[in-house]
Amino acid sequence: MAEEAISTAILTVATIIAALVLVNAMYPSLYSASGSILSMNNRAADRIKTDLTVLAEWYPPGHPANDIALEAWVKNTGITTITETDLGHVDLFLYTGNGMSARIPAGDWTYELLNGDGDANWDPTETMHLTIHYDPSGSSPGTWRLRIALPDGVYAEDSFTYAG
Repeated sequence: MAEEAISTAILTVATIIAALVLVNAMYPSLYSASGSILSMNNRAADRIKTDLTVLAEWYPPGHPANDIALEAWVKNTGITTITETDLGHVDLFLYTGNGMSARIPAGDWTYELLNGDGDANWDPTETMHLTIHYDPSGSSPGTWRLRIALPDGVYAEDSFTYAG
């Protein structure tokens, strides 16, 4: 009977030690995984709260052959304020009529925030007026698309007709 008690005690201690080793081995990876999941969840929540709508595009008739000054108006229809820093990392793309696409470099477009509170951030309900300079050489008239993409991946696009 004493032998059974000693054997049971040894097995119990061995089980407890094995459980502690397993928890110590698994805890860091579980903690790291939960941090990654929380980070991804926060990013997804930010993207859900951010939305844009391209309201209109216009380019002046009779523009020089190598430069059109395309104007566009984009509204912040989400509930997130887009900071001045984030505005410096916005990407603009033009998909032209012949299947070509172009990323418009930051120096070739400017923006102005309309109907706002006077700060440099793009707040909800404010409209951004973009002026984009683009050389249409090699592009054909037809349906073009303008896409504006924020640093977090949220984008808006709209099609318009370019007559040349």
